[in-house]
Amino acid sequence: MALVLAGIALLFLFNALTTMLEYVSSQEDLQAVVFWLFGSMAKATWSKAAIVGIVILVVLPFFLKDAWKLTAIRLGDTKAKSLGIHVEKLRIKTLILVSFLTSIAVCFVGIIGFIGLVAPHISRMLVGEDQRYYLPASLLSGALLLSASSIVSKLVIPGAIFPIGIATSCIGVPFFLYLILRRRSEFW
Repeated sequence: MALVLAGIALLFLFNALTTMLEYVSSQEDLQAVVFWLFGSMAKATWSKAAIVGIVILVVLPFFLKDAWKLTAIRLGDTKAKSLGIHVEKLRIKTLILVSFLTSIAVCFVGIIGFIGLVAPHISRMLVGEDQRYYLPASLLSGALLLSASSIVSKLVIPGAIFPIGIATSCIGVPFFLYLILRRRSEFW
């Protein structure tokens, strides 16, 4: 509960800072900020893709090395600790690595919502919980979902750049509602 409340507080803080940035920006800078907030693949280049690829190649071995431990955590903290896993240390390490990967991607293409939320759920449905298969499947499903959203965003208004973040939200929100309703029906 404290983590959720802290997340909400940080959301409002950073929304306020973003709004302040928009307020003090020139017209040209404001347009760039708004475009970044919508997310776009329009400014993606091969050099930026290479940087993201290198970061993935550097970080992925750490995840693959800890794949068994990450799978064991899904059993619960108590069972994972009984298997000799230092749960808190692994969580912090994983959080730092995921934050690093996310920040690299976001700095180049902006905020593209729901890719990081929907793709892992699709992967889990396809390959299960075993992190040896789940991690690569999440990478692949995220890339495919982003590519499909990019195509959809280009088809919506031919000749115009439609923000990809809107397209991913149109895909992600119904999928998330489906997951919530499915979990709720399983609970009852």
